[in-house]
Amino acid sequence: MVEVPPNLFKILPFLSAHWTIVCNFARKMIRTINSWRGLMAVAVVLFHCEVGWSYNVAVSGVTFFFISSTFLLVRRHPFERITRSGYLSFVLEHASRLYPLHWLGLALLVLLAILCHTAAIDWGATALSALLLQAWSPVHDVHYGLNPVAWYLSALLFCYIIYPFMAHWLGPWRLRYKVLLATLLAVLLGATLFPLNIPQREAIFVNPASHVLDVTVGLTLFHLYRVLSGRLTQVSFGKATLIELGALLLLAAVITVNVTTTWIRPWEDDIIWLLPQGAVLVAFALLAGREGAVGRLLLWRPLQWLGSISFEVFVLQFAAFLFFNFVISPAAGHFGWQIYDKLPWLVFPLLFLVSWIVNRCFTRPLFAFIGRKFSRT
Repeated sequence: MVEVPPNLFKILPFLSAHWTIVCNFARKMIRTINSWRGLMAVAVVLFHCEVGWSYNVAVSGVTFFFISSTFLLVRRHPFERITRSGYLSFVLEHASRLYPLHWLGLALLVLLAILCHTAAIDWGATALSALLLQAWSPVHDVHYGLNPVAWYLSALLFCYIIYPFMAHWLGPWRLRYKVLLATLLAVLLGATLFPLNIPQREAIFVNPASHVLDVTVGLTLFHLYRVLSGRLTQVSFGKATLIELGALLLLAAVITVNVTTTWIRPWEDDIIWLLPQGAVLVAFALLAGREGAVGRLLLWRPLQWLGSISFEVFVLQFAAFLFFNFVISPAAGHFGWQIYDKLPWLVFPLLFLVSWIVNRCFTRPLFAFIGRKFSRT
């Protein structure tokens, strides 16, 4: 008889729980969408490094982050009915996935700002940012603050807060009525944006209330996905490739129109990207497990890895910028220069390394703990 080491009985429950979390994550994740998020996060970093061609991809990528977040939420939390305990658990779980990494990024920026004497810190705006309330302010220096990309987390937190009610309310609606509601909200937001200048448009774009539209679109796209998945039962590799290319060509067409004309410029912050990025989202979701040429490229392991650290890449980019400016670039005799925007490709090794370390040593253990804690509630 083979003797079982006594320590094995202590390890098995941990392995079982860990394996359950991994399997649940794999079922929830659409791998091509994971890679696409990673590419969009890189586009956002390039935009903040002032790489001109990345602007439209980056802005459209922010829209993709919002609508895909809702889309994936519907897969996990349909919310046919809402109870007080269920609602509180949902909000606390998702808030606890945002705040710790946000606080880590903010702490790094405060530390670097103090050590490198980059600028005086507005502690009031920083306190609002720490609470993820800064995006409600129309003041530029407040809603962008010390970590400019954290406005997205502020708006996303609001989307988490309202999602259960919207999912419960819109869930029984027919698809045509959801499309009509999304269209009406888009027209309303578009009419509001049209007469405004860029700073005023930005204040509305970052305001969490404007992203009720994105939640509505995400819910609508999931309904469309369910309808189409019942009809798209057999897809050849060639047909899947054509569907993928069609969605990407629609996105490329909107980018081309926005670059070469000015007539859709007043809505370039958000609205014009809902249709093309929605098409990309639904196309890759429908083809999960039967990908075409583009989908198989997105399944490439380096892109999957990039997608797995995309959250950290997005949140920690400005901390990496400051570190590069005031710690790395002095070795080249450029102390005090804002040089990351002149050497953007040299920033990525640092950003990817930091993001990977934080993902492995901070985010993953945290998410595993949160998953275990809320699975018992």
